[in-house]
Amino acid sequence: MSTTEDEKTLAAEREHTERLSQAHQAVARAQERSYWLDRWRIDLNALMQRPLAARLLGLLRTARIARATAIETKGKLSRAHAQGETGPADLTDLPTDRFRRTFSPRPATTAPVTEALAARLTDDDLAAVEAAVDGEQKAVLAGATDVDRLRMTLAFGIHHEIPGVLEHSGLTNAAPPASVHSMGRGAAAAGGSAYYADLVVDALETAGVALDEGDRVLDFGCSSGRVVRVLAAAHPGCEWLGCDPIPDAVEWAATNLPGIEFEQSPEEPPLPYSDASLDVAYAISIWSHFDAPAGLRWLEEMHRVIRPGGALLMTTHGFHTIAHDLAAGRRGAEQLEEVRDALYRDGFWFKDEFGDRGDHGVGGAEWGTAFLTPEWLAWHIAPRWKMSAFAPGRVEDNQDVYVLERR
Repeated sequence: MSTTEDEKTLAAEREHTERLSQAHQAVARAQERSYWLDRWRIDLNALMQRPLAARLLGLLRTARIARATAIETKGKLSRAHAQGETGPADLTDLPTDRFRRTFSPRPATTAPVTEALAARLTDDDLAAVEAAVDGEQKAVLAGATDVDRLRMTLAFGIHHEIPGVLEHSGLTNAAPPASVHSMGRGAAAAGGSAYYADLVVDALETAGVALDEGDRVLDFGCSSGRVVRVLAAAHPGCEWLGCDPIPDAVEWAATNLPGIEFEQSPEEPPLPYSDASLDVAYAISIWSHFDAPAGLRWLEEMHRVIRPGGALLMTTHGFHTIAHDLAAGRRGAEQLEEVRDALYRDGFWFKDEFGDRGDHGVGGAEWGTAFLTPEWLAWHIAPRWKMSAFAPGRVEDNQDVYVLERR
């Protein structure tokens, strides 16, 4: 190493040492202030309302930034020496992928609904499906995982109206027309969504919630019934209900999916159900649309209609949705940076993205796209709910799944 390179390295190390010393001093001063605030029983919340609060917060932020910068500098110097670099590390060499998370979603380990329905099929049923599928559908089956192959076998059997599959599974081939709101169409969606039915039951079981004979279970935001129809086929002993504010979807479901009680729900509480009349409710991508005030109002309404000890399952956008939406091209990097910063700072982000046109008739300034963190939810539900299960990114490496126990 040349003399010039030695001098550059020493200068960088001195810079690191100085920054780290400043950071430690700033943090120590902040900790000392915190200690004496507590010792003197000063109400920090009240203090923050005073003019000097902004200056104090600025000092704390400066300390945090200085310490983080010093630690990053040390890490880059260590890596540079370990790799045998002759000069100081380039501090502008930052990661370009700002949305990737090494904490990967953990997929569901069971498919209880799919396996229960597929177990009802006979060898003749399976042979009939194999004979009925076309070339594209055969390719889908051949390339699918074991569980997805079972799901597709059920869907294709329903789509091709194989009598044994219809009779033994308990599913129907009724499909909403194009004019009616539906979250899934085509051969792969025939009979409803076994994937989401599995998601619901797996998450409930993870939280220690079993669907027992006679339980009243609500699909909150059911649209035209793509999930509740599959759950009703798998657990016919439960009493199944569905509600949604979209009138044509609920009307079609009530006419074409017998054995399930459907109601058009209002866009504001209350729901048409008595206090503590439900054992379980689930909501697929509903709290992913509520602004914070609306989401909290509806959590209170769920608390009213679910019995003590009952459960609410919900899915929401979270940190994993940021990477998912970037990869899918749903949002630009600039907006996703805004979402990420809001989640880190506030735990919540919302935008009224439907505007005056609404979302299939559902509108209002509090219905759009929302992201939230588990910390935000835990803060707002305590002590009326217990968070019994949390599965980040569980829904297609996208939305998070929560199971809340009603207290």
